[in-house]
Amino acid sequence: MVSIRRIRVYRFFNASVFFLLTLLQMIIVSWISISQIPDEGSDFTFAKILGFYISINPFSELRFTAVLVILTGGLQILLLIFLVNVVFSNKNMIQIFPLPKKGMAHLPEEEKLVNKTINIVSNVAERTKIKVKKIFIYRKSVPNAFSLDLIPIPFLRRPYIVLNTNVLEILSDNEIEAVVAHELAHVKHGDSLFRLILSIPRLFLNLAYLFIYLQVLTGIQNALFETFRLIDAIERTLFLGLIYLVIAILTKFTVRFLYSANRQAEFLSDYFAAQTVGSDILINSLIHLGQRSETMQILSHEIEWLNGLAGEKKPSADFMRNINHRFPRTQLNEDVAREMAPRIFLEEKLHRLMTAYGLKIDLDYRDQLITQAVPSLLEKRTKFFESMVENDEVLTPTKLKEKTIDWRKFDSDESYYLEAEELDNFIVTLLSHPQKMVFEHEILQTPEKDSDHPSFRTRILQIYKIFHPQNYSKILDEILSEQPDTTNSEDIVSNN
Repeated sequence: MVSIRRIRVYRFFNASVFFLLTLLQMIIVSWISISQIPDEGSDFTFAKILGFYISINPFSELRFTAVLVILTGGLQILLLIFLVNVVFSNKNMIQIFPLPKKGMAHLPEEEKLVNKTINIVSNVAERTKIKVKKIFIYRKSVPNAFSLDLIPIPFLRRPYIVLNTNVLEILSDNEIEAVVAHELAHVKHGDSLFRLILSIPRLFLNLAYLFIYLQVLTGIQNALFETFRLIDAIERTLFLGLIYLVIAILTKFTVRFLYSANRQAEFLSDYFAAQTVGSDILINSLIHLGQRSETMQILSHEIEWLNGLAGEKKPSADFMRNINHRFPRTQLNEDVAREMAPRIFLEEKLHRLMTAYGLKIDLDYRDQLITQAVPSLLEKRTKFFESMVENDEVLTPTKLKEKTIDWRKFDSDESYYLEAEELDNFIVTLLSHPQKMVFEHEILQTPEKDSDHPSFRTRILQIYKIFHPQNYSKILDEILSEQPDTTNSEDIVSNN
């Protein structure tokens, strides 16, 4: 397909541009010397700027730079190994296939979930001809999954698949297959190795820039405490600000190409998953993952606010996971999260007190206490939001809803699944409102252009466009024909 070919080319182009720009910065950093006195051994003293002499000495430090790059690569690999060990030694990270000889094992009540997970992953791996070395479940309230395969070489490959328990609990078997296929696509494309290779020059630059900052700070310290020249200190402080600004602009510009390449990798994995299980199933799995992610974030914020009333810290991961287990996927959404947060919070708090301290509280009396407390807490939360209404920059729940499109309005049969016609209507509305997102939490996050992960809106439209090209073109043509304003029409095309 032309679109997929374009995505592959675009990914390669962005990764190449990032690598070349990073390499160019590495060469420049290796050549340039910043000192408080003229460097007599340099080939060329470029200029004196704000109390510092900047010299260029090409080719004199290439061997040293090469050694540093190799050492940086080793450091990056060691950091990665350390992070992997930290993640996989977590008490909530459970290896389910093959069964571990030592370490954490799954609980008896998780047996059914574990068997289902192994069967699904094994079936998808067999269909896609991609071997999986180990399968893990991660007891976590956030719906997520990831894969790891740093050595994509036959006989040495050790691909891991990790699925959060929330994914397994809220998705149907077909939708779980879509998630697994997406992660196996990352293994197939060698994305773990791809990210590692591109991260090495980036780490080198970060360390080099840190060294430059230390050089300048040393010059400022020298002017303040050794030569006692206040004017030099002020000039060098301004130079530090100038250096920081230049590096920040270069870094932001360069990293955008890396982020873009990573977003294309997600599109390619989505395409592979849609080919494996079907595009409509993948789109519905994305919708359900996004919905649960939004709900858990809202619930977390609400409970964090409730904790704050007593001056307590954020709720623990175990606290949030216990709450999540109480609700089937169709019963917990953002509105329920906001309305039920005080009751859920108080029930969990009292339950923990009763368990930890052996308190004997009659359940009816407990419910009565909670019922009496909930209205005042909801009213206090409402007043908190009302106090921010006059500030246009503060996104209250009402403002957030105005900036989103509720996919559930298109689920006419209330099956919690968008069938073909329902999905078509949903896509029509998405394309008609290019500035609106699908989920509230995406409005509050980093802009997509500055993120290495595409939004749910973008992923849904991309898959629909590839697998339903005629429908997509027809919908877009109809919207554009009804749009008399040329500028807005261009916005529709560019944003979709």
